[in-house]
Amino acid sequence: MIFQTLDDKDECIASYFDGGLHFDKIPENGSSTWNYHSYIPDEVEFAELYCAGKKISDVCPESLKEQWDKTLDQFKAILKSFGHINLSTDAFCFYELVPRKFLLKHCEVKNQITKHILENHQKPKNYDHLLEVQKLLTQLGKVELKLNHSNIRKCLTDPKCVDFCQRVKTKRKVIYNQFGTRTGRLTTTEKSFPILTFPKLFRGMVEPYNHVLMEVDVVSAEVATLFYLNDEPIPKGDLHQWINEQCFGGKLDRDKSKQRLFSWLYDPRKQNKKLEAIFNRTALLKKYYDGEYVTNPFGRKMKVGEEKALNYLVQSTFNDLFLQNVTKLNELLQETKSRVYFCVHDSVVLDFHKEDRPRIDEILKTLSQVGDYEFGLHLNMGTNYGDMRKVL
Repeated sequence: MIFQTLDDKDECIASYFDGGLHFDKIPENGSSTWNYHSYIPDEVEFAELYCAGKKISDVCPESLKEQWDKTLDQFKAILKSFGHINLSTDAFCFYELVPRKFLLKHCEVKNQITKHILENHQKPKNYDHLLEVQKLLTQLGKVELKLNHSNIRKCLTDPKCVDFCQRVKTKRKVIYNQFGTRTGRLTTTEKSFPILTFPKLFRGMVEPYNHVLMEVDVVSAEVATLFYLNDEPIPKGDLHQWINEQCFGGKLDRDKSKQRLFSWLYDPRKQNKKLEAIFNRTALLKKYYDGEYVTNPFGRKMKVGEEKALNYLVQSTFNDLFLQNVTKLNELLQETKSRVYFCVHDSVVLDFHKEDRPRIDEILKTLSQVGDYEFGLHLNMGTNYGDMRKVL
């Protein structure tokens, strides 16, 4: 049975099915709906994941477009009317102040679009991974960042800080979009606190609810991912120094060696026999690129030209590996007082409780291990996000 939810807040469970509105419940035999909410069972299929997170208006069939556009215009008008009286949808259940006649029409056409997607789109090979990531991001999006008002006042002497605080005064949650890029690299929505572009100068305003922030990031992520893609063990220690020794006789400094590697790696016109022998650029493209699409080991399929194919392969593979491990970590932390706070590209920040110190090794292992492969990590801790000190 296809159904639609009427609100995404956990305290506002309500749904549309069998042609009617049902409050405080969703159907026991519900099979599919448009998008994920935390109170929906795992066995339900989510049409949004079938079409890589595209907006429903972009995948609506022509036969339903007129009906959908009409109800969507009504939906936007309702939200606009709330704005005129400064009424936030966070303060009430959406369906409580909306005409039932509208909800019935809106949900019915949404049901029909959902049915069309499920019948005409192939289930993605990485569907299960996308769903696990969506669960994680949904959970993170419910947590308000704790801001240190003393540190905020200190930075208000800077006009840029005043402008930043003005722009985010109503944005305290980090709301991610896992479909903002083709490679799976996370972006944030307009309603989100801009954690991914958060100026370092102002980071001291974010602090933990528990005792400290713990930031774990992957060392030389792209290079480590290349070894993973080649089914080769990841060397221990500084990967760029290792490459310098192996390919450049140790004659270059680390930054120059790193520059040489990436200059070769992502430019198909450049040749280097020693780098090719280690990273098998040609073989990787032959395995994962068909001339039009890159398909990474997770089944993520991306249309891309040859000049960027390897870049898409490496970046998407790392993003999927990393978020897979963060979802595992999030599950592990359910039995602790610590929690995943937010992610910033190749790092994850925990709101860490001191009682969980004995589990630090377990936390690090969860983030570093991918099968038989071990990715190197850096560990930083601090009492606020602007004062993180290196521990590992």
